[in-house]
Amino acid sequence: MTILEKRREFLEFDSNNNFYIEPENRHSAVRERLFDIIKTYNPKIIVKAGIGSGRLLLDIAREFDIYMLVVEPSLNIIKDFLQKNREDETIERIKFLNGDLHDFPVDYYAADLLICIDYLDIFDSSRCIDEFKRALQFDKILFISGTVLNSDDIEGLYDDFMRMVFPLHNDYYLENDFRTFLELKGFELMKSMLLKFENNIKSEIEYFASIYNDKSEDSAYAFLQSNREKFNELYCMDDEYNFSTSYYIGTYMRKKPDKS
Repeated sequence: MTILEKRREFLEFDSNNNFYIEPENRHSAVRERLFDIIKTYNPKIIVKAGIGSGRLLLDIAREFDIYMLVVEPSLNIIKDFLQKNREDETIERIKFLNGDLHDFPVDYYAADLLICIDYLDIFDSSRCIDEFKRALQFDKILFISGTVLNSDDIEGLYDDFMRMVFPLHNDYYLENDFRTFLELKGFELMKSMLLKFENNIKSEIEYFASIYNDKSEDSAYAFLQSNREKFNELYCMDDEYNFSTSYYIGTYMRKKPDKS
């Protein structure tokens, strides 16, 4: 199985569970910020990376009369979304392309607003951002959001845990590192915010074990116990494995090349 096939397998699994990508507990916060951006910049063409849970996509289509294109790596997710919403007239305003986020099937300078939510730690973030930049018109907007490390988690303790339970996980950025990364890629920060959400590490362990069916559960709990003080300090983890994560929402503008 290729890495793209593994990603598709996980995306299809998660689309049926709504746990990792665009989960319900973050929906309202992301929706509010995204709608504010759409009203502020009035894009004519929106491109979204991935269907996600599908709820946010439908919210946009129902609220705004805008041409929308979605690039979804899994053809099965596209078919399932269309089948579930076949009686909803708003989906007629949404077009779908089955394609890899690393090889974005969107023309140069096609998008006025490009949306990416919760995908970067599954795919190669550098390749994705290069493709998003190529697809965006100059001075147009990238709306991007995802989990980031606690600012004091310099060693990436939460990253180490995630790699134990989720084989596709690459990295969570520190907030400042993510800003620097996008600036180096040719994007200018317009607005950003950091939100806190409560999660449960035990639920994460059980969720990933249910798809990968491996023996990482014992080693994951052992890792948490050996680093309990740091997880408590950085992520407020309690005895029930409840913990607090940081979630970054950023709005960036694609800068014009320096003529000099």
